[in-house]
Amino acid sequence: MSRRSWSLFSLIIAIGLLAGWWLGRSATDLGPDQPDVTERDRPVSRQNSVELVKKPKVKLRPSGTAPVDAEALEAGAIPGERWVSFGDRAALERFLNSLNGRGVVLDSIDALNTLRLRITDPSALDDLLAEAEDSGLIYPVDVPDVGTIQDDAVGFGRDLLSWLGIDAQNRAGGEGVKVAVLDTGVASHSVFSDNVTRTNLIELPDDPATLNGHGTAVASLIASQIGLAPDASILSYRVADDNGSSDSFTLAQGVIAAADAGADIINISMGSSGDSSVLRKAVEYAQQSGSLIVASAGNEGQSQVAYPAAYDGVVSVGAVDALGNHLNFSNSGDVTLSAPGLEVLSAYPGDQAVLFTGTSGSAPVVAGAIAYTMSNQNIGAEQAAELVINYSNDSGAPGLDPSLGSGYVDLGRIIRIDDSTATDVAIASNHLVSTDKGDFVQVTIENRGNTTVINTPVSVTTPSGTTQLNITSLPAGKIHTFDLPLGSTSLGDGQEVRIDSKVSLSDGSPDLNPSNNRRVDVSVPVQNP
Repeated sequence: MSRRSWSLFSLIIAIGLLAGWWLGRSATDLGPDQPDVTERDRPVSRQNSVELVKKPKVKLRPSGTAPVDAEALEAGAIPGERWVSFGDRAALERFLNSLNGRGVVLDSIDALNTLRLRITDPSALDDLLAEAEDSGLIYPVDVPDVGTIQDDAVGFGRDLLSWLGIDAQNRAGGEGVKVAVLDTGVASHSVFSDNVTRTNLIELPDDPATLNGHGTAVASLIASQIGLAPDASILSYRVADDNGSSDSFTLAQGVIAAADAGADIINISMGSSGDSSVLRKAVEYAQQSGSLIVASAGNEGQSQVAYPAAYDGVVSVGAVDALGNHLNFSNSGDVTLSAPGLEVLSAYPGDQAVLFTGTSGSAPVVAGAIAYTMSNQNIGAEQAAELVINYSNDSGAPGLDPSLGSGYVDLGRIIRIDDSTATDVAIASNHLVSTDKGDFVQVTIENRGNTTVINTPVSVTTPSGTTQLNITSLPAGKIHTFDLPLGSTSLGDGQEVRIDSKVSLSDGSPDLNPSNNRRVDVSVPVQNP
C-alpha cells in the first residue's frame, strides 16, 4: 500500500487479486536455459499477452465534507493535493511555519525544495502559497492498458535476442552499467544474477506472491539471462502499487533517487496524460546529473505520447511487431524510435514467464540496447543512445516519422559497426498512401551495411503489374524511396492490396541478411489528411 490511503483501497485490492489470478493462468515456468513458453508459431491468446495488470478506472473524489477541488477534477489530477516549490530551503521553512492547519505536508523532494501538500480548502490556495516559487497539480501515473492489436501482427516469443542480432558469440553486455527501473518492483527470479538492488518508495504487499509482475518483466528485458544486457546492474525503485498506479510526485521522487544513486539509464515504463512541472524538473535534474531517461510512449493509440516520454531529451519508445510494423496501440507523436512490443518473452514473479505486450516492454528493450552498447563500445549513455537511434532500421513511412521515430532498434548493425566489408541491403517497407492526388506505394530500400552499394536492382509487383527499377548508388546507412502509382486500383474502397518488393546485389557480393531482401505486404492503405 502507498503512503496515501485511498477510500477505495479494499475494492482495488480485491480487483488486483483477481487480476493476479487471471494472469497466473497464462504464466509458465521459466528456466534459465530453456524457457518453457508458448512458441510463436503456435496459437497465442492475445487476451493473456497484454500489459501485466488490469486496473479499475476510478475517479478520485475528495472525502468527507471537504470543498470540491474543481480545478484538479477538471484536469484529471488528484483532488485536494498540490506540489509546491521554493527558491531555497529558508523559504520552505518559513512556509512550514505559516501553515497553521490550512494544509498537511504529505511528502517532500529535498533536491528540488518541493513539498507535497493536502490542502483543506482549495479556494484559499493563493494565500497559502504566497511565498511559493512554483506550484501545480499532481497527476495519476499508471501502467498502461493495451489498446487494439491488428490481426496480422506477429509476436516475438523467445526470438527477441536473435531478432535484434544477438547470438552466443556476442551475448555479453552491460558490465559496469547501472540501469534504474522505476516500476512496481522487481521480484526474485532465477533469470537474475545477484544484480538487483531494491528501494521501495511504495510499501510492498504483505504477501510477496501478490507483487505486481510488471516491474519484474521490465527488468528482465534489460539485465537478465533473457535480457539484452545481462551483466548490467538493476536499481529497482518501487514507485507504483500492486494495481500499477502511481502519481507524478512519487515518480519524480524515484527519478531524483535514481539520479542520486548514479544510474546511467533510467527506464520508466509508465505514463500520464498530465504534464506535471515537478516531474519535468525531476527529469531535468536527472539529465543534468548524467542520467539518460528512456520512457514508453504509451498504449492508447493516440497522436500524443505520454509523460514523461514527451519531455525534451527523454528517449521516447514506440512498439513494433516482428515484421517491424508499427503496432496500432502504440502512441505516435514525439517518438524517438521503436522496439519490439508484442508477445515478448519476459520473467514473472514465482519463477514464471509471460508474453509481454505494450510499449512498457519496448522501452526496456531500448534501455537494454543502450546499456549493451555502452559496455561493448566503451562509451557513455548519450553516445550509446545516439548510436542505437542512428543505426535503427527504417520502416513504415520513409525516414523519420511520428509513429516509429527513426525506426526500430537493430543491435546487429552496431555489433558489426567496425566491419568495413559488411554488406546488407534491405526492403525496409512497402508503405501504401492514399491522397486526393492519387494512390501510390512508397517502396523504401535501406543500406544496413557499411559499404556503398552500386547499381542495385529493385523489382516491385503491385496490382498494376511489375516494375523494374535501379538504384545507381546507395551509401551505407542511407535509404532510397520509389513512389509507384497504383494506376486503376482504387484504395478508397478499403480493398486489400498486395505489394511484393525485391532487392539484390548486382555484383554477386554476399548479403549478410538475405531474408530482408524481399518484403510482401497485403494491407489496407493509410489515409493521409
